[in-house]
Amino acid sequence: MKYWRYLILLILIILLGGCQVDNEEQSKKPLEMSQDELPDVKAFEDEFTRGFLQSTEETRPGYYPFLSGTGKYEMDFPAGGVVGDRGYSKEDERFESFIIGVDNSLIESSIDMKYMPDKQGYENVVLDMLSTSMDKDLEFEKAQLADRELYFAPFKLENGDFGYAAFIQNTVDIGGIHIFYLSGCTAEEEKCSEVMEEEDSTIMNWLKTIEFINESE
Repeated sequence: MKYWRYLILLILIILLGGCQVDNEEQSKKPLEMSQDELPDVKAFEDEFTRGFLQSTEETRPGYYPFLSGTGKYEMDFPAGGVVGDRGYSKEDERFESFIIGVDNSLIESSIDMKYMPDKQGYENVVLDMLSTSMDKDLEFEKAQLADRELYFAPFKLENGDFGYAAFIQNTVDIGGIHIFYLSGCTAEEEKCSEVMEEEDSTIMNWLKTIEFINESE
């Protein structure tokens, strides 16, 4: 009987040890992993960008979990995206500004993001400011999401590039995110109409993944 008890105990120790190793591997952040442990995509090749990514598990096909340097919001981050370290700016938890460059096979995009301590009730002021920045009379639509409001307006440039100006207001706490998402087609001209139509849907779906992290949570 003692032999079987020792054998069962030994098996349990091995199993528990294996589970502990698995848990440690799963809890490692991408910045702590070696290059051969990471997905073979541009977002993980750039060390600065990797510091914002929270896992190597996709949130949905082609996207990974991103946490703002302020800790105030999270979102899906495109596999082909890179956060520019030279233009990155942050002031404690109050302000953060950076640009994401996204390079896909048929589309090149630039996403200008700013987190600000915006308060509810000043949405029209922010939207006017976004319009002024574009030097365009933008017509914003509003989408009510959980714990936030999304304002978005399409625009098109003379060279054919297009995108969205957007503002996301936290409806639970202080905080707003100002976004300019600009895309250009790099495919053959006859394909660009279809490519840009798909990109329009891509941008809107991505905007809805941006969620605030409130202290009450």
